[in-house]
Amino acid sequence: MIPAYFMGLNIGHIRKNLLDFFKLKEKNLLIDNVVKLSHVYKSKKINSIILLNYAPEINEFLYWSQQLIAESLGKSGRGMLPVVSPAPRDHHSLLQLYLDGPKDKLFYIFSLKLNKKMKINQNIFGKTFRHVENKDLSKVKEVQKNALIQTLKDKKIPYQEFIINKKNEETLGKLFSYFIMETVLIGKLLGINPYDQPAVEQVKNLTKKYLN
Repeated sequence: MIPAYFMGLNIGHIRKNLLDFFKLKEKNLLIDNVVKLSHVYKSKKINSIILLNYAPEINEFLYWSQQLIAESLGKSGRGMLPVVSPAPRDHHSLLQLYLDGPKDKLFYIFSLKLNKKMKINQNIFGKTFRHVENKDLSKVKEVQKNALIQTLKDKKIPYQEFIINKKNEETLGKLFSYFIMETVLIGKLLGINPYDQPAVEQVKNLTKKYLN
Protein backbone atom coordinates (compact mmCIF):
# COMPACT_ATOMS: atom_id res chain seq x y z
CA MET A 1 0.00 0.00 0.00
CA ILE A 2 2.86 2.41 0.77
CA PRO A 3 4.38 2.30 -2.74
CA ALA A 4 0.88 2.66 -4.21
CA TYR A 5 0.28 5.72 -2.03
CA PHE A 6 3.52 7.37 -3.15
CA MET A 7 2.57 6.67 -6.78
CA GLY A 8 -0.55 8.77 -6.24
CA LEU A 9 -3.06 5.92 -6.15
CA ASN A 10 -6.14 6.16 -3.96
CA ILE A 11 -5.66 3.61 -1.17
CA GLY A 12 -9.32 3.76 -0.17
CA HIS A 13 -10.34 2.80 -3.69
CA ILE A 14 -7.88 -0.12 -3.74
CA ARG A 15 -9.47 -1.44 -0.54
CA LYS A 16 -13.06 -0.85 -1.72
CA ASN A 17 -13.66 -4.27 -3.34
CA LEU A 18 -11.38 -6.44 -1.23
CA LEU A 19 -14.29 -8.29 0.37
CA ASP A 20 -16.32 -8.85 -2.81
CA PHE A 21 -15.40 -12.54 -2.90
CA PHE A 22 -17.14 -13.08 0.42
CA LYS A 23 -20.47 -12.20 -1.21
CA LEU A 24 -22.68 -15.05 -2.37
CA LYS A 25 -22.29 -14.98 -6.18
CA GLU A 26 -18.60 -14.14 -6.25
CA LYS A 27 -17.87 -16.41 -3.29
CA ASN A 28 -19.37 -19.33 -5.21
CA LEU A 29 -17.17 -18.43 -8.19
CA LEU A 30 -14.07 -18.41 -5.99
CA ILE A 31 -14.98 -21.72 -4.30
CA ASP A 32 -15.71 -23.40 -7.65
CA ASN A 33 -12.36 -22.27 -9.09
CA VAL A 34 -10.44 -23.31 -5.97
CA VAL A 35 -11.96 -26.81 -5.98
CA LYS A 36 -11.25 -27.32 -9.69
CA LEU A 37 -7.69 -26.01 -9.42
CA SER A 38 -7.00 -28.17 -6.38
CA HIS A 39 -7.95 -31.24 -8.41
CA VAL A 40 -5.61 -30.05 -11.18
CA TYR A 41 -2.74 -29.70 -8.70
CA LYS A 42 -3.42 -33.13 -7.21
CA SER A 43 -3.58 -34.82 -10.62
CA LYS A 44 -0.01 -33.69 -11.45
CA LYS A 45 -0.99 -33.75 -15.14
CA ILE A 46 -0.49 -29.99 -15.50
CA ASN A 47 3.04 -28.65 -15.05
CA SER A 48 2.68 -24.99 -16.04
CA ILE A 49 0.27 -22.08 -15.74
CA ILE A 50 0.64 -19.78 -18.72
CA LEU A 51 -0.42 -16.23 -17.81
CA LEU A 52 -1.22 -15.17 -21.37
CA ASN A 53 -1.56 -11.41 -21.31
CA TYR A 54 -3.26 -9.28 -23.97
CA ALA A 55 -3.17 -6.22 -21.65
CA PRO A 56 0.40 -4.89 -21.22
CA GLU A 57 -0.96 -2.40 -18.68
CA ILE A 58 -1.14 -5.22 -16.10
CA ASN A 59 2.25 -6.83 -16.80
CA GLU A 60 3.61 -5.92 -13.36
CA PHE A 61 0.53 -7.35 -11.65
CA LEU A 62 1.07 -10.64 -13.48
CA TYR A 63 4.72 -10.80 -12.42
CA TRP A 64 3.47 -10.34 -8.85
CA SER A 65 0.98 -13.19 -9.46
CA GLN A 66 3.80 -15.35 -10.80
CA GLN A 67 5.74 -14.83 -7.57
CA LEU A 68 2.64 -15.44 -5.44
CA ILE A 69 1.75 -18.75 -7.10
CA ALA A 70 5.29 -20.09 -7.33
CA GLU A 71 6.38 -19.21 -3.81
CA SER A 72 3.12 -20.13 -2.06
CA LEU A 73 2.34 -23.46 -3.75
CA GLY A 74 5.69 -24.73 -5.02
CA LYS A 75 6.41 -27.03 -2.08
CA SER A 76 6.67 -30.68 -1.03
CA GLY A 77 7.19 -31.86 -4.59
CA ARG A 78 4.06 -30.06 -5.77
CA GLY A 79 3.38 -26.93 -7.76
CA MET A 80 3.01 -25.58 -11.28
CA LEU A 81 5.43 -23.22 -13.01
CA PRO A 82 3.68 -19.86 -13.65
CA VAL A 83 4.94 -18.14 -16.81
CA VAL A 84 3.99 -14.62 -17.94
CA SER A 85 3.50 -14.76 -21.70
CA PRO A 86 2.85 -11.45 -23.57
CA ALA A 87 0.20 -11.69 -26.27
CA PRO A 88 -0.31 -11.48 -29.14
CA ARG A 89 3.51 -11.33 -29.40
CA ASP A 90 3.91 -14.93 -28.26
CA HIS A 91 1.46 -16.08 -30.93
CA HIS A 92 4.49 -15.90 -33.20
CA SER A 93 7.00 -17.66 -30.96
CA LEU A 94 5.36 -20.01 -28.46
CA LEU A 95 1.80 -20.63 -29.69
CA GLN A 96 2.73 -23.69 -31.75
CA LEU A 97 4.14 -25.34 -28.62
CA TYR A 98 1.21 -24.17 -26.49
CA LEU A 99 -1.38 -25.66 -28.82
CA ASP A 100 0.36 -28.65 -30.37
CA GLY A 101 2.96 -29.63 -27.78
CA PRO A 102 2.47 -31.57 -24.54
CA LYS A 103 -0.94 -31.03 -22.96
CA ASP A 104 0.57 -30.17 -19.60
CA LYS A 105 -0.41 -26.50 -19.42
CA LEU A 106 -3.25 -24.47 -17.93
CA PHE A 107 -3.91 -21.04 -19.46
CA TYR A 108 -4.99 -17.87 -17.65
CA ILE A 109 -5.99 -15.40 -20.38
CA PHE A 110 -6.07 -11.70 -19.49
CA SER A 111 -7.47 -8.85 -21.58
CA LEU A 112 -8.58 -5.27 -21.06
CA LYS A 113 -11.52 -3.45 -22.59
CA LEU A 114 -10.24 -0.24 -24.19
CA ASN A 115 -12.05 2.81 -25.54
CA LYS A 116 -8.96 3.94 -27.43
CA LYS A 117 -9.37 3.65 -31.21
CA MET A 118 -6.40 3.22 -33.56
CA LYS A 119 -7.14 2.07 -37.09
CA ILE A 120 -4.67 0.38 -39.41
CA ASN A 121 -3.84 2.46 -42.50
CA GLN A 122 -5.11 0.55 -45.52
CA ASN A 123 -2.29 1.81 -47.76
CA ILE A 124 0.63 0.46 -45.71
CA PHE A 125 0.51 -3.30 -46.29
CA GLY A 126 -1.00 -3.64 -49.75
CA LYS A 127 -3.34 -6.38 -50.96
CA THR A 128 -1.67 -9.17 -48.98
CA PHE A 129 -3.12 -7.90 -45.70
CA ARG A 130 -6.41 -6.52 -46.98
CA HIS A 131 -8.29 -8.39 -44.22
CA VAL A 132 -6.96 -5.87 -41.66
CA GLU A 133 -7.70 -2.73 -43.67
CA ASN A 134 -9.21 0.02 -41.52
CA LYS A 135 -9.61 -2.39 -38.62
CA ASP A 136 -9.19 -1.05 -35.10
CA LEU A 137 -6.01 -2.40 -33.48
CA SER A 138 -7.81 -3.35 -30.26
CA LYS A 139 -10.38 -5.22 -32.35
CA VAL A 140 -7.64 -7.14 -34.15
CA LYS A 141 -6.13 -8.11 -30.79
CA GLU A 142 -9.55 -9.20 -29.48
CA VAL A 143 -10.13 -11.34 -32.56
CA GLN A 144 -6.72 -12.97 -32.09
CA LYS A 145 -7.62 -13.74 -28.47
CA ASN A 146 -11.01 -15.18 -29.42
CA ALA A 147 -9.43 -17.34 -32.14
CA LEU A 148 -6.98 -18.69 -29.57
CA ILE A 149 -9.76 -19.44 -27.07
CA GLN A 150 -11.77 -21.31 -29.71
CA THR A 151 -8.67 -23.37 -30.56
CA LEU A 152 -8.13 -24.16 -26.87
CA LYS A 153 -11.73 -25.38 -26.70
CA ASP A 154 -11.33 -27.46 -29.85
CA LYS A 155 -8.18 -29.09 -28.49
CA LYS A 156 -9.68 -29.51 -24.98
CA ILE A 157 -6.90 -27.48 -23.36
CA PRO A 158 -7.96 -26.01 -19.98
CA TYR A 159 -8.11 -22.25 -19.54
CA GLN A 160 -9.62 -19.42 -17.49
CA GLU A 161 -10.40 -16.01 -18.95
CA PHE A 162 -10.13 -12.71 -17.06
CA ILE A 163 -11.64 -9.67 -18.82
CA ILE A 164 -10.82 -6.37 -17.09
CA ASN A 165 -13.53 -3.78 -17.71
CA LYS A 166 -11.87 -0.78 -16.07
CA LYS A 167 -8.24 0.08 -15.39
CA ASN A 168 -8.48 1.68 -11.94
CA GLU A 169 -7.68 1.21 -8.25
CA GLU A 170 -10.88 -0.72 -7.50
CA THR A 171 -10.10 -3.31 -10.18
CA LEU A 172 -6.49 -3.62 -9.05
CA GLY A 173 -7.56 -4.25 -5.45
CA LYS A 174 -10.07 -6.85 -6.55
CA LEU A 175 -7.47 -8.67 -8.64
CA PHE A 176 -5.03 -8.72 -5.73
CA SER A 177 -7.65 -10.04 -3.31
CA TYR A 178 -8.90 -12.74 -5.68
CA PHE A 179 -5.48 -14.22 -6.42
CA ILE A 180 -4.39 -14.08 -2.78
CA MET A 181 -7.53 -15.88 -1.59
CA GLU A 182 -7.45 -18.41 -4.43
CA THR A 183 -3.81 -19.25 -3.70
CA VAL A 184 -4.27 -19.51 0.08
CA LEU A 185 -7.35 -21.73 -0.22
CA ILE A 186 -5.68 -24.06 -2.74
CA GLY A 187 -2.75 -24.38 -0.33
CA LYS A 188 -5.10 -25.31 2.50
CA LEU A 189 -6.86 -27.97 0.40
CA LEU A 190 -3.51 -29.43 -0.67
CA GLY A 191 -2.16 -29.48 2.88
CA ILE A 192 0.52 -26.93 1.96
CA ASN A 193 1.45 -23.93 4.11
CA PRO A 194 1.10 -21.05 1.62
CA TYR A 195 2.85 -18.57 3.91
CA ASP A 196 6.38 -19.95 4.22
CA GLN A 197 9.30 -20.33 1.81
CA PRO A 198 11.67 -22.94 3.29
CA ALA A 199 13.76 -23.51 0.16
CA VAL A 200 14.26 -19.76 -0.34
CA GLU A 201 15.28 -19.39 3.30
CA GLN A 202 17.87 -22.13 2.81
CA VAL A 203 19.44 -20.17 -0.05
CA LYS A 204 19.36 -16.96 2.00
CA ASN A 205 21.02 -18.64 4.97
CA LEU A 206 23.75 -20.14 2.78
CA THR A 207 24.29 -16.77 1.10
CA LYS A 208 24.84 -15.13 4.48
CA LYS A 209 27.15 -17.98 5.51
CA TYR A 210 29.28 -17.68 2.36
CA LEU A 211 29.54 -13.90 2.80
CA ASN A 212 30.90 -14.19 6.36
